[in-house]
Amino acid sequence: MNVISKDKKDKQAQPGLGSSFNKVWIAAIASSWGDGVQMAALPLLAIQLTTDPLLIGAVGAIGTLPWFLLGLPAGALVDRWDRRKVMLRADLVRFTILALLTLAVLTDHANITLLIAAGFALGCGDIFFDISAQAVLPVVVTGDQALIRANSRISAAQINGEQLAGPPIGGVLFSLSHSLPFLGNALSFLISALCVNSLKGNFANPPTTQPTPTSLRTEVAEGLRWLLKHRVLRTLAGTAAIGNLVFTAKMSLLVLLAKNQLGLGDIGYGLLLSSTAVGAFIGSFLSAPISKKIQVGTMRCVGMSIEGLAVLGLGLTTSPWIAGAMMATIGFSMSVQIVIVGALRQRLAPTEIRGRVLSASRLISLMGAPFGGILAGYLASTTSLRTPFITGGLLMIIVALASLPALSNHAIQQATNHATNETTPTEPTETTTDTTPKHATTK
Repeated sequence: MNVISKDKKDKQAQPGLGSSFNKVWIAAIASSWGDGVQMAALPLLAIQLTTDPLLIGAVGAIGTLPWFLLGLPAGALVDRWDRRKVMLRADLVRFTILALLTLAVLTDHANITLLIAAGFALGCGDIFFDISAQAVLPVVVTGDQALIRANSRISAAQINGEQLAGPPIGGVLFSLSHSLPFLGNALSFLISALCVNSLKGNFANPPTTQPTPTSLRTEVAEGLRWLLKHRVLRTLAGTAAIGNLVFTAKMSLLVLLAKNQLGLGDIGYGLLLSSTAVGAFIGSFLSAPISKKIQVGTMRCVGMSIEGLAVLGLGLTTSPWIAGAMMATIGFSMSVQIVIVGALRQRLAPTEIRGRVLSASRLISLMGAPFGGILAGYLASTTSLRTPFITGGLLMIIVALASLPALSNHAIQQATNHATNETTPTEPTETTTDTTPKHATTK
């Protein structure tokens, strides 16, 4: 196993957490607030530079494109390199990009092409930072509950920064000066870099014992193959893909639902959106105590079912208050699942290939998103506005029940036991009685 050197103070600061985690947490808080500010500022700047809806939409969408282009090779590269250094360099690259963008805005040299290029480059930096941070977390905290608490705190920081506080702050800063939001985001990455740089220890995998170096393609294939042969992680990724499909479908038609079915105006629609973030923020704090009361398998099935019922309720109700409650419920359920399931993925993936496994899982999870809006639009245009919500809700419930054999509490406990006890990162064995990976770590 990759051994990380820690001070005794790390073990005494907080049960299972410590100062090393606190540095990662502060880095997450800083960058999340910066991302939230940027989320509001980028489209606001875009409409100052062009009136073309296609180009404005491209600015908003370009940040997700790198995941589909670079997600898998980035995971392999993260496994090759020192993960702390990857986080540090990603922060410094993003700081440089935003500093240059700030300068361009100040000197009136900003244009829509520069904005799209900056959005793509920032998205690339996000990939390397996020994968590395997820891979680092299990080695800066110890114990299953500590890992859930750590994920819970980081999730709360991300929701608060990216969805609640960051966007309105970005709007206010943009109204004062078009360059201020980008300067603030640049400084947030600098703060994150300083925190990451202060982490102590070696966060690289041990030197390989293979006689010849493998190619990047081989390493990517190894991580993807390992994930696809692991019944629990494979099923989690598949169910997440369905969840993202339904979520994207819901969000693509929510504005029509708000105006045509709920009778809401622009302000009401904004409040309806914010109710999801409020529910998610509460869920991020309650995920740790929930994990102590409910096992992961039960939580996943119940959580997806509740989410499906809430989506179904959105399609059936004409009350804005009930719709707001359904949106908050969706946000709460999603947040709890993200934290607890995220911690499970980190525990089950072997240290040596954790970056590749997590990036492959993330990519599969995102695959449903691009199709959600298209399918929802087709169903709404050929039937009624209610149909995509009703269909999506029922699909979530069916998938939750169908995944029970692979995600039962017994199957997850078996997988966790093997991840703890085995000692080499061999591929998982696909059987009906033992669905866990045969992997190990070496000291």
